[in-house]
Amino acid sequence: MKRTLALALTVIVGAASLTACTEEQAYCVDLGKYAAKAVDVDPQQPVDYVRILDDAKKLQDSAPADVKDDWGVVVAFAEKAKKAGSDRVELARLSKQTGSVMTAYKNISTHAKDACKVDVPALN
Repeated sequence: MKRTLALALTVIVGAASLTACTEEQAYCVDLGKYAAKAVDVDPQQPVDYVRILDDAKKLQDSAPADVKDDWGVVVAFAEKAKKAGSDRVELARLSKQTGSVMTAYKNISTHAKDACKVDVPALN
């Protein structure tokens, strides 16, 4: 009985470890795809965030805890930029709020390099 319990516990722990690894790997693969698309995104231009909104939402959903909140900041900003549309006044107001987004993006970039070996486009 003890052997069966120990074996079952070992299998469960092993499966949990594999699942966590697989989720992180999936995030890293998606992050690599995002990095290839985001090359022309200017973090100082709110309108550019609309182009990455769908990818950012996907990455926010799959992101590890270390950067989940940072992706939330990027997604929230991109949604504001999308809502602003071509309203120049609103876009100008948003461009003054890029500080927190750039900080979040820097955290994402550092994590991407360290955990996924992915270089996301640099902030200008």
